[in-house]
Amino acid sequence: MLLDGVKTLDSFDPSGRKILLRVDINSPVNRNTLKLEGAAKIEAATITARELLDRGAAVVMLAHQGRPGDYDFISLQSHCEAMKASMAGNLEFVQDICGQQARSAIKRLEPGKALLLENVRQLDYEQKSGTAAEHSRTELVTSLSPYFDYFINDAFAAIHRSHCSMVGFTATLPSAAGRLMESELIHLSPLLDNPKKPAVYVFGGKKFGDFLPTLRSVAESGKVDRVLLTGYLAISFLVAAGVRIDGATESAVREEAGSVYFHDAAKLTGTGTKIVLPSDMGFDIGGNRVDMEIGEWPEDGRALDIGARTAGEYSRIISGAGTVFISGPPGVYEREQFAAGTRILFEAATRPGIYSVIGGGHTSAAARKLGFDRKVSYLSTGGGALEALITGKRIAVLDCLRDSAAKFRGRFR
Repeated sequence: MLLDGVKTLDSFDPSGRKILLRVDINSPVNRNTLKLEGAAKIEAATITARELLDRGAAVVMLAHQGRPGDYDFISLQSHCEAMKASMAGNLEFVQDICGQQARSAIKRLEPGKALLLENVRQLDYEQKSGTAAEHSRTELVTSLSPYFDYFINDAFAAIHRSHCSMVGFTATLPSAAGRLMESELIHLSPLLDNPKKPAVYVFGGKKFGDFLPTLRSVAESGKVDRVLLTGYLAISFLVAAGVRIDGATESAVREEAGSVYFHDAAKLTGTGTKIVLPSDMGFDIGGNRVDMEIGEWPEDGRALDIGARTAGEYSRIISGAGTVFISGPPGVYEREQFAAGTRILFEAATRPGIYSVIGGGHTSAAARKLGFDRKVSYLSTGGGALEALITGKRIAVLDCLRDSAAKFRGRFR
């Protein structure tokens, strides 16, 4: 089990304690207005905070948004406003991270109240990968640790990153997983540890250039029986197989991928039948949907969904599965004409007897929009974190939580 050796909120009494809580509220931002466009992660992040407050703790949250230099690298003040309603107003924003303003606010904080500190990625060393011991010597950890009794990591979507705020405090404070982290690890174990066979993975989406190692690992895994490709990922493999596509799409695909990618993709699909590619696509031609065979790819149309025949083929494979994992929408589900593929695959994956997991921000958003978020077995908040887990990589954050549990065993039940 992924949770083995990791402490949870049930492992100690938070009453009267000051808790440092790392959450992931990194959310979509409108490029033009710089306003938040989705609150799913923000809502999920309040679950642990609310429980800790109800149990008499004082809570201080650390979080990030975007990356320095990107348009969505903004302050967390708007995130705080979005969180206040679900936290009964017991939350205040501090426009500081580990300076005097933050320390003074933390020192004054009373049980039942919470603070959200400023975007931790404003610290130039936050995103550097390192060990818990190395990060424990940074200003962030040395400045804040003395004010807290426990560190709780609930930022599941970032567990594949050994960043300062993710692992540094585990060396200085007794550390545990929050409720979201706990839930993710419990519900993903059936997918990753011993999946009910046959196991079918569906991969799609627009970003694919650095996805090949993950796909290779999954395809070569004895735990996965079929891998169905959709979206731009499927298109890139079709290009690798020599399929002629429209010039604009091919240019975009080649710009993202590179020559080595196509060589490796062709080699991967040539080693067996585990990876399945679309036989037709749904094209936007003059504003209308037209389904056409792969070999008849039109020059004047954009492929925005898998075709009806492919959707039927994939649906049959999924319907016979014991475990299904979907990451990346098969089509542009925001447009009703091109939501058919996504809807059909979700319908197949949520049939009785199938353990289904949907992961990644865009796929989760598609599930909510199309009404499958409560039908799927589990809706994960992870994207890159899931990729790391399904490839069997060691997760430094989990190792650090286990090490902290052992180091501070006297502080836990």
